[in-house]
Amino acid sequence: MSYAFGAECVLAIYAEQRHEIPDVAALGERHLILKSHHGSAGLDAWLDSICPTMILSIRDPRDAAMSMAQRFGAPLETAAQWLLNDCRRLMVLGTRGHRLLRYEDRFFEDPLVLAQLSAAFTPGIPAHAQSTLFERYNAESVRQFASRLAWLPPERLLVSDRMMLDRLTQIHRDHVGDTRSGKWRGLPGSTRTKLTRLFEPFLQRFGYESTVP
Repeated sequence: MSYAFGAECVLAIYAEQRHEIPDVAALGERHLILKSHHGSAGLDAWLDSICPTMILSIRDPRDAAMSMAQRFGAPLETAAQWLLNDCRRLMVLGTRGHRLLRYEDRFFEDPLVLAQLSAAFTPGIPAHAQSTLFERYNAESVRQFASRLAWLPPERLLVSDRMMLDRLTQIHRDHVGDTRSGKWRGLPGSTRTKLTRLFEPFLQRFGYESTVP
């Protein structure tokens, strides 16, 4: 969107609550790109009222829980609990016809995805910019960028005891893990069973394996 309108005409933020989003007067003429995970009733009611273009990204939550536990130094059970509300929200949003990107399809390795996503926006991403964007945001490029966050201007950084985040791109210090799928199968049997039962409604809704091997 920055390519289409200019960076000064786009505001990209992360928010879970309606009050975290600027009102119309503060937003001005800028276009809003919103990243969100578990959301909230107020935020989702507001989104329903404005009917924005929405793209959903999903991953087997058992793998996602493992990645979060590794990257944030949290117990696996804690990381799994973090994801429950995300899963509930995606199950609701997944019934509304939004574009769905599945991690296991490796969409982040497919340059054609940018052309497909571009069709969802007006104006879309110029053809000459699509290859540039793909190279800038593929897994290895993001991994390298994340390793150099401390070099960014202080006003671009959001720093807490858990993470360092670039406000502009929403990339954080441990943004990219090993990108493997199916790694939950290497867990002990009792842990595989517990995670599968915890996420069973989501797994069945989106066609993931919901029986424990």
